[in-house]
Amino acid sequence: MVTKNEYYESGCIATQEETEECLKKYEQTIYAEKQREKMEALGQLAGGIAHDFNNQLMSIIGNATMIQKTEDIEKIKEYAERIIHISQSAAKLTKKILLFSKKGSSINESIDLKCVLDNTYNMVESIVDKTIDFTYSYNANNKMIMGNDVQIENMIVNLIINARDALDGNVGNIKIYTEDSVIYSDVDLTHGETIKPGQYIKVCIEDNGIGIDEETFNKLFEPYFTTKNKTKGTGLGLSVVFGTVKSHSGYINVKSELSCGTVFEIYLPVIEDIKQISSNQKEITNNLIMLVDDDLNVLEIEGELLEDLGYDVEKFNNPINALEYYRKEHNKIAFVVLDIIMPDMNGNELYEELQKIDKEAVAIFISGFSGQAEYEELIKKGYIVVEKPFTFTELSTQIAKLYL
Repeated sequence: MVTKNEYYESGCIATQEETEECLKKYEQTIYAEKQREKMEALGQLAGGIAHDFNNQLMSIIGNATMIQKTEDIEKIKEYAERIIHISQSAAKLTKKILLFSKKGSSINESIDLKCVLDNTYNMVESIVDKTIDFTYSYNANNKMIMGNDVQIENMIVNLIINARDALDGNVGNIKIYTEDSVIYSDVDLTHGETIKPGQYIKVCIEDNGIGIDEETFNKLFEPYFTTKNKTKGTGLGLSVVFGTVKSHSGYINVKSELSCGTVFEIYLPVIEDIKQISSNQKEITNNLIMLVDDDLNVLEIEGELLEDLGYDVEKFNNPINALEYYRKEHNKIAFVVLDIIMPDMNGNELYEELQKIDKEAVAIFISGFSGQAEYEELIKKGYIVVEKPFTFTELSTQIAKLYL
């Protein structure tokens, strides 16, 4: 990428107006180069996605074709199991695509941070050079945060790789540990951060490597800034770390001393105990369910799954019609199952209308993909949200929570 000095040396500088114009053109040049790099990455991503999806579709079509060709019940069951397994893999792939398209922003839900860090350490431990003393301890009493386990894992791995590269000759110490942290008033951190009062889990990644000089320290989180050559990094690692911390409503602080090492401190807010508001408001005494989903194909199979669980199901692909039915029959309905994204009236809006008719209305929400804020708000309020695509077992497990 062209530097500012190289751009100036091309002859584009004289008067103040020309200097300002030069700066403007330089910024446009940098923006264009960044867009080109992003498009190259997108092209590589699209090619990989197409390859994986075509393989998965080939397998699904092949197994479905074999079901058509055989009357052997055991074989049919085997083919069906394969289709379910492959479809679940495809669902994971779509989640990765959504994460990329949202530029690192994703749906956050209640997760056990200790479990995520345990798994990340176990995964990374085997690939860290044996000459490095690599230790991990979870010292915080708190565990639960609102977050995305994939992003947290990627963030920690990024910082571990940075710590490893900071060790001279791959000999030294890397420590990962957590602490409970209560902040009582605004505290200024590095890189323009000011942490707000609250209860946090502090995650620390510490090394005793070469440390960070002042110039590098000030540019740590700038996109595309890197001290590594092109074979070792793109310069996106720490900017992605910073973005992940922000998407989790957290804060980051960095302490470093040349020849002594560096510690990255990440503060993630603890969530309050989640109460199941929707499931504890009234006793469920009958088997009638109202199911609302605007996709007819999905509505039919969801209805059959619920019927297979032993429920009587009234199905609606129009929320307005569902509302009218509920107005007349709400006393007979055990609970409602609502798709979140629908035309005319989304699932959350429909549920608010149902509560006006019966303030103790019980709901389970189904999501193909919805806006992060809306999804998280439902989770924070304690409502059960089932993500499409789901299996029979996953659906029955979520419904069982209504009876706890």
